[in-house]
Amino acid sequence: MRARAFWGLVFAGVVGSFYLTSSACDVYTPALLEADTTERPPAKNGIGWWSKTDEKGCFTAGVPTEADRPPPQGDKDIGPIVMAIQSMRLGSLNEQLQIDPNAWQDIGFDIDQSCTASETCDLGDDLPPQSCRAGASQLPRDGRNCRDNTFGRLEHAAALVPELAKKYGLSDDAFNCALCVGHYNFLIKLTGYNGEPEDDRLRVDLYPSPGLEKPLPWDCRQPDWRQKPCFTPDMPWTVLEDSLTEKRPGPDLPPSTMFDDNAYAHEGYLVMHLPNDALFWFPGYNGLVVAFPLRIQQGVVAGKIVRGPDGVFRIEDGMIAGRVKANDMVGAFRLIGLCETTDSNYDLMKTFIDSNLDVITDGRKDENVPCDGMSLGIAFTAQQARAGKLETVAPLVECVQPETKLNPRDAGAEASPDGG
Repeated sequence: MRARAFWGLVFAGVVGSFYLTSSACDVYTPALLEADTTERPPAKNGIGWWSKTDEKGCFTAGVPTEADRPPPQGDKDIGPIVMAIQSMRLGSLNEQLQIDPNAWQDIGFDIDQSCTASETCDLGDDLPPQSCRAGASQLPRDGRNCRDNTFGRLEHAAALVPELAKKYGLSDDAFNCALCVGHYNFLIKLTGYNGEPEDDRLRVDLYPSPGLEKPLPWDCRQPDWRQKPCFTPDMPWTVLEDSLTEKRPGPDLPPSTMFDDNAYAHEGYLVMHLPNDALFWFPGYNGLVVAFPLRIQQGVVAGKIVRGPDGVFRIEDGMIAGRVKANDMVGAFRLIGLCETTDSNYDLMKTFIDSNLDVITDGRKDENVPCDGMSLGIAFTAQQARAGKLETVAPLVECVQPETKLNPRDAGAEASPDGG
C-alpha cells in the first residue's frame, strides 16, 4: 500500500506541478555576448564546448553533433585501449552521492534542442517551446540548462520507495557497488585513436561484460562498501559471447556487434553515437541487483579522455543520452518482474510513463506529432581495463523477477539504500 500510495502521489504531483518554472535568465541582448563566455555554467554533466546561448537568450546544455568533428589529423594510432565503467549516476544521486530530488536536473544533454520550461530559462508570458505534442496537459519540463532527462526523474521517484528499490534493484548505490566489485559491466574499446585532444575519426566498440573473472569480495549489502578499493586495470573482465562478431576471448577482442566506426575526439572529449535499438543492459545475476535494461534510440555518448601520471587511461565527465520508446520503457519494467500479474503498482507505473513522454524517438522535432518516448541522461566514469574470457548469460524474461546470488530477499539482509 505504501508503494501504491507513493506512485499515486508521484503521478498527481509530478504531472501537475512539475511543469512549473521558477528562476529566470536575462533577456538576450548583444551586450550579453561577453557574459556568455565568462559566466558559463561549469563544464560538466552534459555541458561542454557544444553548449551555447540559444536565440531566446537561455543557456542550453546542447549536444555534440557531426558539425563539431575536427578536420583530418593524420594517421597516428597509439593502439587499442580498453576501459570498463567505474561509476554511474542515473538521476537519484547528486555529486555528493546523496539522494536528491533535483539530481536529474544536472545530468544530460538538450537532445531535442527545445528549452521546455527549464527553471534556468524564463520566457515571461511566452509559451515554452515543445519538441512534440504532450500526452498529458503539458510537456514535462526540462532540467537545468534545458537538459532532457525524464528517465532520471523517474529513477529518483522509484528509488524513494524501499519496497520498489529493493525488490526491483532501482538503486544507484547497489548498482555502483556491482560495478566496483565486478558483478557486471560494459567494456569500451577505442581503436585507431591518435592519443590527442583532436582526432577526426576513431572506432568505439562496446562489449557487455558479465563481470570480473574473480569478483572482489566486498558485500554490497553493507553501507561501508564505498570505503573499499574497486577493480584495478590488471583484473580481467569476462565478455558476453553473443556481443562478438567472432568467438575470440581477450585481451585482443574482435569487433563488437555494438559499435561506432565514425566516432571522433574534440577538445579532449570522445564523441560517439549508439546504433538505434541498442540494448544497454549490464548482464549477469551475481550481484545484489539485476541491472535495469534500456533500449536506446538516437543515443549519443561523450566523455573526456585523460591519461593519468600512472599511465592509465580514463574517461571523466562521461554522459550517455538518448531516447527510449514508451513501449520499451514499460517492457524494461516487465523484464525485471514488475507486471500486472505480479505487482499492484503496474498500472500506476505505466500511467506515469505514458503521461511523462517528452521526445519523439526517431529524432524529429514537431509540436504536432505526439511524443512517443522518454528522454535519458546518465553520467559515468570509466577506467582502463583488461578483457578476458567469454561467457554466456541467460536473457531476462518478462514478468519473472530475476533471482541473484546476493538478492536480499533470499539472503535475509537489507539492500543498502541510495546514498549509502
